[in-house]
Amino acid sequence: MVFKWKKQSDDIARVIPKKDVGGLFSKSIILSPNEKAAIIKNGTVEEIIDSGKLRVGGILKPGNIGKDVDVALMDTSPKDLEWEHAEMWTADNQKVGCSGILRFKMQDPKKFFQMLFAYTTPDKKGERALSIQDIYGRLESETITRVLEPEIKQVNIENIYGNRNLQLKMENELEMQLKTSLSMWGLELLRYTAQWDLGSYGEVLEASNKFQTEEELKDMETLTTEGDLERTGRVGVADVRSRLAPETAMREHERAEKIKEARIKADISGIENEADAAEARQAIETFKTWKEAKTGAKRADLEVEEDMTDRKHSRDMEYLNTITEKGGSDVASTIVQGRELGGMSPEQLEALAKIREAEARAKEDKVQFMMDVEDRERADSYRRQELDAGMMGAAQGVKGPAVKKCPECGATIPVDAKFCGQCGAKL
Repeated sequence: MVFKWKKQSDDIARVIPKKDVGGLFSKSIILSPNEKAAIIKNGTVEEIIDSGKLRVGGILKPGNIGKDVDVALMDTSPKDLEWEHAEMWTADNQKVGCSGILRFKMQDPKKFFQMLFAYTTPDKKGERALSIQDIYGRLESETITRVLEPEIKQVNIENIYGNRNLQLKMENELEMQLKTSLSMWGLELLRYTAQWDLGSYGEVLEASNKFQTEEELKDMETLTTEGDLERTGRVGVADVRSRLAPETAMREHERAEKIKEARIKADISGIENEADAAEARQAIETFKTWKEAKTGAKRADLEVEEDMTDRKHSRDMEYLNTITEKGGSDVASTIVQGRELGGMSPEQLEALAKIREAEARAKEDKVQFMMDVEDRERADSYRRQELDAGMMGAAQGVKGPAVKKCPECGATIPVDAKFCGQCGAKL
């Protein structure tokens, strides 16, 4: 009895325990040219069988396969898969879609079995099955959605419409991701197509272009009407100008004559102003010449006066030198002071006398103040000496007076003093 492992037309692989293969006397599986079988033990592929008749057991012919094994049957023929991603939204919230056909086939049975084992769960009988729709579900969630949706969200619908370069860029990126994903699953991508569905944007754009064309035609009609009216107005303006041309020429002539008279008057006024300005400039030059002459005369007078002063100073210096050589510096100082006083007024002499009297009094007061300070310091010194002598006598146990009186002035002085600290008398 031949075992048929496909339960649905789109099944591409199935894992069957050995015990579930039909047949009592002989259990066998016939492999078509586009089918392969994998002997699996403990989740690992031990052997790949390409074609022919595979005996898995039976009473009469037990076969050469162990007991605790499973058989994975895989269809290696090319498969076509129609894919579609209908709801994607652009940056300006426009709905677009993309669909196409994928053709693939099995390339590496071991990798494909790993996908079969990883992405399926066993049923009650322990069987695992993988269909074309299962593969599409994985591709849609892991590749198609992940590639197309982020790209679509970044652009507006008008940038996609008619932009074949952008469409090809997204299609090529999707193709590369599909090849990578299928290769990881042991599959090979044979053919890939993509077709964009931009929804009603094309119709809206066509209607917009039609509306814009109609509006432009209306604008052109409006411009034509306005042009006709403008031409009619220009003709009317030309007629009015032709009728008013003689009067306009007469007015222009009168205006030109008035302008000419105004210019002549302005020229005459300018000439008069220039004459006045010339006279003013001449007066200014005369004043400058007079001022310079006066300044020169003053400068000459100052030079003569300065020369006289220098000569007088020279004579005075020669006289003072002579007096100093003959009579000494005191005589010269007295003569100089006499000359200074001789040049002063009575009021100045009186003020000078008061100043010198005040200076003499200040000097005497200062000397008296210094003498008083010295007397106080000397008295303080004597008192300290008396205290020191009294303390020393008390410390040494000396009996008798520690001080005595000066016989000259009566001041109190230490017993062992040789001179009086008040009057300076020798003791």
